[in-house]
Amino acid sequence: MKPLMGVLTILNNAENKIFIKESTNLKALSNRIRFELNNGKFDNRNLQSDWIRLGEESFVFENAIIVPWEENKFIDYKKKLQKARNDLQEEQSKAKNIY
Repeated sequence: MKPLMGVLTILNNAENKIFIKESTNLKALSNRIRFELNNGKFDNRNLQSDWIRLGEESFVFENAIIVPWEENKFIDYKKKLQKARNDLQEEQSKAKNIY
């Protein structure tokens, strides 16, 4: 069974900010980011600072876009995921601040 692939968002409900990241394994990405944030090691300093200041309860992790696996060896999933992330980022930037 292949892992869930797509675009993850982390919404800062307190300040209307959003972090957007794509992955071929959304569960692993979510677990890694949550672990890094809880240990003060996340590479996005602004998100890390807000996480420490506001607490985990102010944030919502969501699989915003699911990209289905296809039985086609010629699909470049990396590009497909980047396009999905870019499209979502453009859409979200109209209403929220992007990390």
